[in-house]
Amino acid sequence: MSNSQAPKSSKPSKVSTLPPPSNPLKPSSVSSHLAMVELKQRILTSLSKLSDRDTYQIAVEDLEKTIECLSPDNLPMLLNCLFDSSNDPKQAVKKESLRLLSVLCNCHGELAASHLTKIIPHIVKRLKDADSGVRDACRDSIGALSAQYLKGESGGNMVGLFVKPLFDAMGEQNKGVQSGAATCMAKMVECASDPPLAAFQKLCPRIRKLLNNQNFMAKASLLAVVASLSQVGAIPPQSLEALLPSIHECLGSTDWATRKAAADALSALALHSGNLVADRASSTVTVLEGCRFDRMKPVRDSMTEALQLWKKIAGEGEERTADDQKALSCDGDNAQSAESPEKNVSKNPTTGDNKTLASDSVSEGKGGSIIDKAVVILKKKAPA
Repeated sequence: MSNSQAPKSSKPSKVSTLPPPSNPLKPSSVSSHLAMVELKQRILTSLSKLSDRDTYQIAVEDLEKTIECLSPDNLPMLLNCLFDSSNDPKQAVKKESLRLLSVLCNCHGELAASHLTKIIPHIVKRLKDADSGVRDACRDSIGALSAQYLKGESGGNMVGLFVKPLFDAMGEQNKGVQSGAATCMAKMVECASDPPLAAFQKLCPRIRKLLNNQNFMAKASLLAVVASLSQVGAIPPQSLEALLPSIHECLGSTDWATRKAAADALSALALHSGNLVADRASSTVTVLEGCRFDRMKPVRDSMTEALQLWKKIAGEGEERTADDQKALSCDGDNAQSAESPEKNVSKNPTTGDNKTLASDSVSEGKGGSIIDKAVVILKKKAPA
């Protein structure tokens, strides 16, 4: 046997075949995870305190401070907490959760913009709530988001994020949801700090279709959108021409709120789009004249106000046409007056001589009387 073979004791030991632990947690990641869990628990505790009147204000202040100091990594977690709390049975919790969404977007504008595709549909979904206070909170939140993001041309690209879920809600056969969505749209237009007019003008055709739709039950709220669009100057002439007949039809609705909203919309059009409606003022005045004796006093007041404004527009239009006719007649008179002296002289050659003779006789008469009076005065003053 050769001496080259190594002894058994010198053989290498076997390597362990157990797999290494997958993705071992580093101390920093463990601490950040624990911090997120602790933050979430604190947020949920504060949200639960909103239902108690005694702890409501403390919870609001705590949540606002948490939002201000929120890191980008924790933003999705906070959004999920606010989304879940919107289903709470307590009205105060639901309303405050909707308001805090707008506070979050105000504090973290660019970071939260990427989450608007979830935030706005969630707010619109809450319009199904039977509580009117919750629907008002939805409206205020949409207005706050509009003021934050709908600014100028860049904001025009984001109008679709607001409009699409709102028009979808108007398509539901629920008057409360339809009315809430229309109210939110009016608030969106009003609160836009720098209104993207080109994007807002595209709303007019769809609004007109809904006004003409017999199945749409919230025409009063939708007419408020027309008034808001008119106030910001977002109704083009071609859309206004198509909208006016629909508004005229709403003046004869069986719902008094719709009749009042139609009159208010006409008042807004007269105030803010008077230059566009001057040609159609007479027809609108005729319709308003037939509706001003409404049995409901609020409707009568709105009809009277609209009628006065539209009569003023119609009067200005008539004055313009009268001025044009006067200008034309004056031009004709000037042309005739240039010819009239020659014609008069040719027709009556002795009229000029007669006038001079008459004037001379008058002057002589006046002169003779003055001389006679002077002679009488001198005779009285002469010495004896």
